Amino acid sequence: MDPFIRLDDVSMVYGGNGMRSEALRGVSLPVERGEYVVITGESGAGKSTLLAILGALQLPTSGTVRIGGADLVSLSPDRLADVRRETIGFVFQAYNLLPYLSARENVTVPMAPARMSPREKAARADALLAAVGLSGKERRLPSELSGGECQRVAIARALVYDPPILLADEPTGNLDSATGEQILDLFTALHGRGKTVLMVTHNRTILPRATRSVRLRDGRVAADERLAV
Repeated sequence: MDPFIRLDDVSMVYGGNGMRSEALRGVSLPVERGEYVVITGESGAGKSTLLAILGALQLPTSGTVRIGGADLVSLSPDRLADVRRETIGFVFQAYNLLPYLSARENVTVPMAPARMSPREKAARADALLAAVGLSGKERRLPSELSGGECQRVAIARALVYDPPILLADEPTGNLDSATGEQILDLFTALHGRGKTVLMVTHNRTILPRATRSVRLRDGRVAADERLAV
């Protein structure tokens, strides 16, 4: 059986006219369903580019990317958007919340195309906010929440369609150590419920929580290690 996620000989080249830059160089990476993969490496190693390709936010210059059997490179833009919505939840370092919307409204944003009534959308958002520990704060704006609470809103938003894959790009990068640990506890709990987690981080202290460590260097996989959990 094929891995749940599979990258084969993936390269990503930016620029042109003599300004060519290779972000990824022939990366091959199979990921089984239910793994918790931590991706590390120095700045410029290609971590965020790799995560963007895994999240179908970018297509590679060459190589193949398969998620759940679907070849992302061959999909139409509409079908690619379907894969992103149904299969992948993305959590960013900077939260990417809309400042003029409440926590509830931020969570309902991905539900805009869904055939649900406003009341149903609000109820689903409230349930997700409760699940990440924000019950009672549904009406607060991002400016009225702490950094950790904003990241919890972002995680709730990523879970709207109950995706099997969670991608996180430095999710604790803007948080103090204690709050960061709380967010990592939440990812650990989500992994325990069966989510496949791939997390980019500079923080190697996260490794004991993961099932696998992948280290990038100069756009290539420099190390790939299964971890005891």
